[in-house]
Amino acid sequence: MRSGRRTLLALVAAVVALGAVASCSTDPVGDENRTVTAGPVIYPLSLRYHGIDVVADVPYGSDALQRLDVCLPADSAPDTTRTPTPTPGGTASATPDDVGADAAGVDAAGDGSASGAGTSGTAAAGVAAAGAGAADDGTGAGAGAGDAAVAEAASGTRPAVLMIHGGSWSHGDKATAAYRSVCKYLASEGFVTFNVDYRLAPTDPFPAGLDDVRRALDWVFRPTTLSTYDVDSKRVGVFGGSAGGNLAAMLAVTDHDSTAYAEGDRIRAVVDLSGPTNLTTRSTEADGVSAAFQRKQLLYLGCRTYSDCPAATRASPEYHVTSDTAPFFIGHSTDEFIPLWESQEFAATLRRHDVPVTFVAVEGSAHSIAQLDEAMSKRVASFLREHLD
Repeated sequence: MRSGRRTLLALVAAVVALGAVASCSTDPVGDENRTVTAGPVIYPLSLRYHGIDVVADVPYGSDALQRLDVCLPADSAPDTTRTPTPTPGGTASATPDDVGADAAGVDAAGDGSASGAGTSGTAAAGVAAAGAGAADDGTGAGAGAGDAAVAEAASGTRPAVLMIHGGSWSHGDKATAAYRSVCKYLASEGFVTFNVDYRLAPTDPFPAGLDDVRRALDWVFRPTTLSTYDVDSKRVGVFGGSAGGNLAAMLAVTDHDSTAYAEGDRIRAVVDLSGPTNLTTRSTEADGVSAAFQRKQLLYLGCRTYSDCPAATRASPEYHVTSDTAPFFIGHSTDEFIPLWESQEFAATLRRHDVPVTFVAVEGSAHSIAQLDEAMSKRVASFLREHLD
């Protein structure tokens, strides 16, 4: 009897020990904080991606910058390398598209916003011709009256991520080597990845860029898009770095106001790397951003001063969080030019609304996707898999 009790206690102890080992070896995907040291190499840039196709410059609007690339997992069917084009009858035709080549250039901050900005020139002429059919005015009118009829048939099987590049809202490009590589990396992890361009300040100040990425997300949720790329509308997340992190966060915290959300299509997970989250006078205080970056923020906001800038609050994710906001993964370096407090305060606000947050502080000055060493890349993929699978 006593021997049996000792055996039972030993088994219980073994189970507890195994659980402890597992919890220590698993990267964070829940509501927790972690401080890490990043390696010197942007991991997605160091890999070769066999079987990952990139459908370049797919139009989601009529403006020259309203284009996106689609990075497809290796198991994609051959017809998913085509561009979905809604027809008057509501069914999707397809326009063949060339696979886009990598564009060179990564800026010193590592956010992929170096020279070479502008849309990729490698897409087939047929994609440009398809733009008129795929473009819309932001209301979804271009989708065709028959979209509702094919909605049920358009339910796909794969998770997807809308990815938004950085560049201080004023430059940068989806096709630079760093962002193209991150797009391919996410595709290699099984996510259909939509790598989006958007209108830039100061030519098109806030809310133009936010309107564009919202339009792109609405395009992802169209039945023709879901069907073409085999995307499950219940498994869509967003990813952004730097200014793209701000836009990704803004998409998430205002998602409950969108038409897609009302129809049941919503963001399920958010990755925000170094995204500015408070663009108000708070960022001008002693621990705020530099004077040079303040000027960039004001150009984006379309304001001359912070004291007279209603757009500052409207463009700050900090002020729009609700209990309906999707779970967040936030990565931010301890000594980079976007102050750490921006992400810390934003994470605290999310938690006050019971939104799960994985917050990873990276020691050093690596900004945006420059944080993506091997371990950080796998943390991001693990988080997305947890919430989109």
